[in-house]
Amino acid sequence: MMVMEMKIGIALSGGVDSAVAAARLIRQGNDVIGYHMIVLEGNPLANAAVDDAKAVADHLGIELKIVDLREEFRRILYYFATSYMSGETPNPCVVCNDSIKFGLLLEQMFSFGAEKIATGHYARLVSLDEKLFLARALDGAKDQSYFLSRIAKHKLHDILFPLGEMTKEEVRQEASGIDLPVHSKKDSQEICFIPDGDYRSFLKSRGIDGKPGSITDENGNLLGRHTGLSGYTVGQRKGLGVSGGERYYVKRLDLERNRLVLARRESLISESLTAKDPNWYIDPGDGFECLCMIRSSMRAVPASVNVLADNRLKVHFPEKVWAVAPGQLAVFYIEDRVVGSAFIEGNSVLESGDDT
Repeated sequence: MMVMEMKIGIALSGGVDSAVAAARLIRQGNDVIGYHMIVLEGNPLANAAVDDAKAVADHLGIELKIVDLREEFRRILYYFATSYMSGETPNPCVVCNDSIKFGLLLEQMFSFGAEKIATGHYARLVSLDEKLFLARALDGAKDQSYFLSRIAKHKLHDILFPLGEMTKEEVRQEASGIDLPVHSKKDSQEICFIPDGDYRSFLKSRGIDGKPGSITDENGNLLGRHTGLSGYTVGQRKGLGVSGGERYYVKRLDLERNRLVLARRESLISESLTAKDPNWYIDPGDGFECLCMIRSSMRAVPASVNVLADNRLKVHFPEKVWAVAPGQLAVFYIEDRVVGSAFIEGNSVLESGDDT
């Protein structure tokens, strides 16, 4: 007779990653219960995800609990909308992971008796000097440690990432090998509440349409008109509605003048940034050297972090970085380990053309 090793709650999204993670935990002899969050109302994709989660649970022979977090998720929608109104570029997945998936959902799992909670995220947990760290996944192309870097340090001991040592190809092969009903399901590429990627229409649906205003270059020369600053983000090139020989990018959202400021690419190079609300996995002291990512799609670059007196950070980049966007997350790594993260609030941009 098999002895159950541990009672584990797993977040079953309805996708292939969480399904394989659940299957691996079951094979190890654990007592696994699936949990599926409902966070959206009247969304066809969300309804399909519930059906897929049920199909996975039935196939694996485990119980599935549906957790309704629609009311709580409205905070994420509010954060997303108000960030754009404030001229920032929000990162809703980061905030959701912190407050919803590894916040409210985690609490629900523990209230039902779970000893550990697991997800299908691509990340690892590693020990060093008897301390536990969040770390990059083996599959660098799928690594999600950036998005998980707001999880509080004390929660790491409660979490399992069964896919951390796997590649996406291996996950697909395993799903097919055990005939999971979602083995060929495509990965989600967009924000869950904006599946078509049209965040401007989403903002408009929430009454955020913005006021028309001017589009200028850095010298104040008029280039065109915008329909509302909430429809733009730093570094954006497409959809600017500006014609001419120059290749322009959004450099700044001037909320005071309701003005969109464009510049050439080299003018968006920054040598430093400031950040707030840090989440630490180490004692940062007065500062440290590290690698830093300022958005999920970039490679980590060398950085020097200084901790200021008001719990804010000043981050310097010897190699310079491009398109620092207030509201995004700066994540700090030492080797593969996440040592902290903080939300970007400003940057020091070099003079146009100075990329030395």
